[in-house]
Amino acid sequence: MLSFFNDVEAAYERHIQAERLLRSYAAFKQVVPGKGEEKRIGREFETVSGYSLYRAVQEAKSKGKGSISLGK
Repeated sequence: MLSFFNDVEAAYERHIQAERLLRSYAAFKQVVPGKGEEKRIGREFETVSGYSLYRAVQEAKSKGKGSISLGK
């Protein structure tokens, strides 16, 4: 799970390969399979960090390949 959070942070602070983020998301989903729990964890993470798990995963899914960066 920690590697997924680190990858989301990388997407906001630098850039990351979409494939890597999607792989770490798949590993995260093995630990947290339920949507409700995923949303709760996502809200808590966003409150603490300011980074959206949902937005990062959606960007990686839409990009598919290559690098993504969500930084401002």
